[in-house]
Amino acid sequence: MAFNFKKVAQEVTLLSPIMVGKTKLETDEILNKELTIIGFDFAPKFDDKTGLPVVDDTTGEIDTFGVVVFSEMPDRYYCVGTVFTKVCRAWASEFNNPEEASEALLAEGGVKVRFTQSKTKRGNNLTAVEIMN
Repeated sequence: MAFNFKKVAQEVTLLSPIMVGKTKLETDEILNKELTIIGFDFAPKFDDKTGLPVVDDTTGEIDTFGVVVFSEMPDRYYCVGTVFTKVCRAWASEFNNPEEASEALLAEGGVKVRFTQSKTKRGNNLTAVEIMN
């Protein structure tokens, strides 16, 4: 088998293995659509100003956000916000690692969701999620 330079380059430059070979989705591409999440992982957060990883003050570990894949768009990935990252963390907490949890999610057929645009109490943009099944 030939060495795949492109794949190796993608693997080391992307923040999460689930992103490899896929294109990033923007929020407006997933809003108000019923989609099925069939895989997830986590990627490190970086500070916009310094470019350094964001460290969680309570744990001392690098903070992360969730990354999901939809059955309807298997060649794309979506970086979820705070709300759905909590869901991904809850899913992962029941398994040895996120990869094992993601495999179980796929085997179960995934979870149908609908993301919508919303606002926080302070008026900031928020992407809300409705769990469909």
